[in-house]
Amino acid sequence: MSTFPESPSDRGRPTDGLLHDQRRARRPNTAASLRRSETERVLAGVCGGIATYVDAAPSVVRAVFVLSLLPSIGVTGLGYLLLWWLLPSGA
Repeated sequence: MSTFPESPSDRGRPTDGLLHDQRRARRPNTAASLRRSETERVLAGVCGGIATYVDAAPSVVRAVFVLSLLPSIGVTGLGYLLLWWLLPSGA
């Protein structure tokens, strides 16, 4: 159910029936931006900042990070280092 007129190239294609807002990636309902934590910090504050952003316990985010290190063959660690470099400090 689209509010836009159907183009000739779209005829016959199935539609998902979802609104644009329903198809977007879900984000936490917060006005806060993603930042490294100054208070909930063990190494660089990345896990603490993510926990603050998604309103979760920092220990849970750290546990998920540690448990994902071995199966990902270190890719999670590279992601951590990248977030350490990219995220501003101060949450």
